[in-house]
Amino acid sequence: MNPGHEELRGALTRELVELFLREGFIVHGARGVEPFKAPPTVQNDGYGKQKPRTPDVVCLDKTNNRIVFGLVRTASVELDSEDSLEEYNVFLDHKAGQGDQASILYVMLPPQLIADFTGIITHYIHREYWHRIIPVTSKTTV
Repeated sequence: MNPGHEELRGALTRELVELFLREGFIVHGARGVEPFKAPPTVQNDGYGKQKPRTPDVVCLDKTNNRIVFGLVRTASVELDSEDSLEEYNVFLDHKAGQGDQASILYVMLPPQLIADFTGIITHYIHREYWHRIIPVTSKTTV
C-alpha cells in the first residue's frame, strides 16, 4: 500500500471514531487512533477462510444495548474482495438473532465509492442484514 492510501485510511478511521463519539457510542477500540487500544478480533462462525476478523473500530451503543462495528474502505478493489465480504458477514452475523440488540456495521467510504458499495451490499449480503449496514460518506480529502 502506498503512503497516500495509509494516510487516507488513518484519516477515515479518525473520522469514523469522531462520528461514533458524536452518536454517544462508547469507543472500545480503534485501529491506529490514540488514545484507543486496538479493537478485539471477532470469532468467525463459518464464513470464507473462517479466520477471526478485526474491525477498524468497535463501540458500544448503550442506548440500544448493542455492539457497533466500524470498517473503513478507501478503494474500489476493497469493496468486494474476499476478505471484505467475509468481514461484512462476520460482523453482521454477530448477535444476529438478538433482534434490536443485533450488532450493526458502519462503513466509512470516500464519496465516489458509495454507489458501488450499495450495489455490492445488495448483491452479496443477505437481505435480512441490509438494515444493519450504515454506509457513511467521508468528508475527508487527502
